[in-house]
Amino acid sequence: MINVLMCGSVLSVKGGMVSVVKNYLNYKDWEDVDIRYIPTHINANKYVLVLYFMWAYIKILCLALIGKVDIVHLHTAERGSFFRKAFLVQTFNILGIKTVMHHHAAEFELFYTSLSERRKKYVRHILELTDLNIVLGEEFAQLLRNKASKAKVKVLYNAVGTYSYNPYNKDARNILFLGVLCERKGVYNLLQAIKLLDPQIDKTIKLYLCGDGEMEKVKQMIKELGISHRIAHLGWIVGEQKKLFMANAMVNVLPSYNEGLPMTILETMAYGIPNISTSIASIPEVLHNNDNGFLVKPGDIDALAEVLKKIIENSSLREEFSQKSYQLITKSFSLDKNIEILKSYYKSVSYTHLTLPTNREV
Repeated sequence: MINVLMCGSVLSVKGGMVSVVKNYLNYKDWEDVDIRYIPTHINANKYVLVLYFMWAYIKILCLALIGKVDIVHLHTAERGSFFRKAFLVQTFNILGIKTVMHHHAAEFELFYTSLSERRKKYVRHILELTDLNIVLGEEFAQLLRNKASKAKVKVLYNAVGTYSYNPYNKDARNILFLGVLCERKGVYNLLQAIKLLDPQIDKTIKLYLCGDGEMEKVKQMIKELGISHRIAHLGWIVGEQKKLFMANAMVNVLPSYNEGLPMTILETMAYGIPNISTSIASIPEVLHNNDNGFLVKPGDIDALAEVLKKIIENSSLREEFSQKSYQLITKSFSLDKNIEILKSYYKSVSYTHLTLPTNREV
């Protein structure tokens, strides 16, 4: 039995990282792996956050000192998240316990370049001290290797639950946006593209903005653009409500500027929903332009409007993209396959005389 201590945010925090954690914690077939989860982060002011981390650190130490931990699996992003997990990596290195850092950062490069030379050196040291760095795609893997040549890095794409058949609704008429409402996610570009398309597309087509964040700013822009009649929903969705919205979505649009590998793209592709996104990070490793979806450059509103119009007006193209998306996720991005490879990584880290498996992706 391999005893794994997993650390990340409290499960009430919204976002892709917590979605990944929940998938792992809810999975039923771990066989000879036992996972215990201790959250180290909560959305709160810095004083509460420090106290919360200190209390979590005490619980983690107690568990480690009584010999209940073989591997620590740390889910991390950038900035404060990275430095908190770095502190844990150093602690477990002293205790002789193996560490895995699972990098979900969307803005790691921006974070790294903003640091002083001393802090950059510290980041490189932590990457190389960690027994295994798991990243979401080949581009991110190369980025880490370029910064820390001795770091052990493997790719493990995000994964989602899959369906026994393609549930896509070919008669759906809604445009879906799933994510935080902010500039980084490209929501303002999407609103501008909808403004361009407004006089050209059927009046029954609606945009569902499913997220929270800069709500007031988004509402103001919708008003200024005069597209309130195109907006059918504005706000966060969960559970059955998300399934209901996906059941009525013809396309999912995420025109982000910075990402890792968004869970929303994988979730909607698993549902057979065609996607439009941007050619950044690991997205092109899943969403193949003009094959199972469309990719545009971040900030290119005209191109975004053009491909969105193609999707709206061409039902046979939607069905082709739908089937290819569904087949790709079912075959290569299922949760079963993801966890199969993660378990092999755990075993390789536990038994250091073994070579890391050659599998690099789900």
